[in-house]
Amino acid sequence: MKKKLSYIEEIAPLYFPMENWEFVPGPSGENNTTLFILASNEQYVLRIYETHQDKEKVNYEHAVLLALIERPLSFSIPLPMRTNDDQTIVKTESGFLAGLFKFVEGTNPDLEDLDQIYSFGEAAGQLTVELAEVCVDQLPVYRPYYDMNSTHPRCSLDQMKDFSLNPPEDFVELTQELSIIYEQLVSFQDRVPFLKSLPHQLVHGDLNASNVLTGEDCRISAILDFEFVTHDLRVMEVAVAISNFIVDKEDETIIFKKITAFLTGYVSRIKLTEDEIHALPLLIQLRSLDVFIHFLGRYWDGVDSIDTVKKYIRKAAQRISWILIHQDKFINFSEK
Repeated sequence: MKKKLSYIEEIAPLYFPMENWEFVPGPSGENNTTLFILASNEQYVLRIYETHQDKEKVNYEHAVLLALIERPLSFSIPLPMRTNDDQTIVKTESGFLAGLFKFVEGTNPDLEDLDQIYSFGEAAGQLTVELAEVCVDQLPVYRPYYDMNSTHPRCSLDQMKDFSLNPPEDFVELTQELSIIYEQLVSFQDRVPFLKSLPHQLVHGDLNASNVLTGEDCRISAILDFEFVTHDLRVMEVAVAISNFIVDKEDETIIFKKITAFLTGYVSRIKLTEDEIHALPLLIQLRSLDVFIHFLGRYWDGVDSIDTVKKYIRKAAQRISWILIHQDKFINFSEK
């Protein structure tokens, strides 16, 4: 708490030099610290970027948001606020970057109700349509998901293969799961040329229940956290979202009902090609591999605990195994 208050005391006056402000308790994210401020009866979200200290990444995110806010969206997105000297990014004394955003009302959904999942797909489809029209005078910093050597600066593809094939003593208990991951890391490389041939555009890159909000009618009312926005496969947006429905011990029929509800909502706004639909099983596996690499890198950076990494190793292996069993069923989606 003391650390959080020091951040606010340092940063808030840059945005509110002539106003009174106060700290408001609230939830924080998994990758970054999120704090809440009340000033002049308006609530704001202060975000401390702890995954990196790359100003270009944050500049790009804010540029996309400022361009996207001008598009005809049916849901809210974060609006970056400007400091007294017209900047949307500040740097803390400890070196972290920070940004302030207007607070967006709503609650995170559980995404269990099929109508709500349809609404999620519909919002994601509209976001895809509008992001395709966004142009900013900067190049994206994040590489596409399939460029796995760029997932984390500490984790090259060769290092990941070695880690998975020869796990350190602390990870020996997960030898079987890491073997599954290793096989996919190897086989995935043969499919990269095919993926590069699919449609590319700006994507959010991290659509999940924690990054969307619902209103009183339970429909998606906001999409948040554009930290990883970049130029990537258009259909990667779909793969990231539906990968979250593949939960260990969940009934197969229920999983496919959720996937179908999301896809139905999504394609009501934008049609995917047959090749994009056929690529979904591969891309869901890619999302799982990417998250595993991301959190392993954070563990090596001293940011996350070993238990966090182990959790994502198990999740990646479980989802990869599930997809290998059920991948043929995705062909049916392109025939509907």
